[in-house]
Amino acid sequence: MLKRIGVACVTREARFLQYTGDLIGGYSSSYDNMMLQYANWKRAADPFACYIPFVVGIGNHESLSIQFRSDDKRVAIDRFPYTTHSTEAVFAANFVNPHNGPSSEDGSEYDPDPQKEDFPPYDETVFYYTYDNVAMIVLNSAYWYSPGSSRSRDVGGNLRGYIMDNQLAWLRETLEFLENDQNIDHVFVTLHGPIFPNAGYIKGAMWHRGSNEPRPTVAGKPVRKGIIECRDELLDAIMNHSSKVVATLTGHEHSYSLLRVSEDMPMYLDDYQGSRLSNVRPFWHITNGAGGAPYYGPEETIWQEHLHKFSTQNALVLFHVQGKEIRAEVLNPDTMELIQEFDL
Repeated sequence: MLKRIGVACVTREARFLQYTGDLIGGYSSSYDNMMLQYANWKRAADPFACYIPFVVGIGNHESLSIQFRSDDKRVAIDRFPYTTHSTEAVFAANFVNPHNGPSSEDGSEYDPDPQKEDFPPYDETVFYYTYDNVAMIVLNSAYWYSPGSSRSRDVGGNLRGYIMDNQLAWLRETLEFLENDQNIDHVFVTLHGPIFPNAGYIKGAMWHRGSNEPRPTVAGKPVRKGIIECRDELLDAIMNHSSKVVATLTGHEHSYSLLRVSEDMPMYLDDYQGSRLSNVRPFWHITNGAGGAPYYGPEETIWQEHLHKFSTQNALVLFHVQGKEIRAEVLNPDTMELIQEFDL
């Protein structure tokens, strides 16, 4: 399917391809095995990536971990030493991405020891780039990921979908910089985990069935902000600190969906006790994890009436940019069937 996506991109004269993560099976404890998986992905992409840039973000399946059992439960943590063998470092070693992102979560309010390296690097997993009047901001929603961390807080680590503080601060600074760049008309923000999941991950991603309790654990202590608060800070940056973000591009769910986020779209359960966002500026939330993985069917959500499209077909989203206008074309790269067209 990756080759079919490449054929569609090249024959349609795409200028570049942005991939949202989950390139490989991953979830390995072997450095050599991960390098082999990356080599296989690049071998499939190479006939097309030599003509147009294939820009890749990181997903949860890029996880390289140390695995063990704690209280008879399987737990995994990001592999170390972080500078050479973490999920992030191995990903960066396999791809060439810009070096303009944040450094790490060292120095954040939850850093247990400011004198030591306690977190893996962000380098080449968080970055931005521009093409003509379009900017693409690539985030890492699988940073310092610890599968099973919720089952053993003593182990610590991050959960899928949680954007930690230093990365959020960098996002705000980058959005402000692009807001003041007169050459940029459109900004896309891409991250692997959906902000508003619709298929397979309503119990995870950035929703967790509406509970704010899930959060990372650092040095045995849960951090101050929960997953819904983290989501709202991300949304606040996108909606209220930028007039140029036209869409968020996410993956993770094995389907294609198009959601219109607006003031009247429900974002909280009725009994949610935390503060709530206001002055929501409308934008498109596009989820496309339909790149060949077994499909996920839709699930019931509080925002499902605002869902404009859902498809289990393999999907490629093409953006046709003409000055201030953007037209989206969604194709099935397996059959070249048109799934949807819409204006952003």
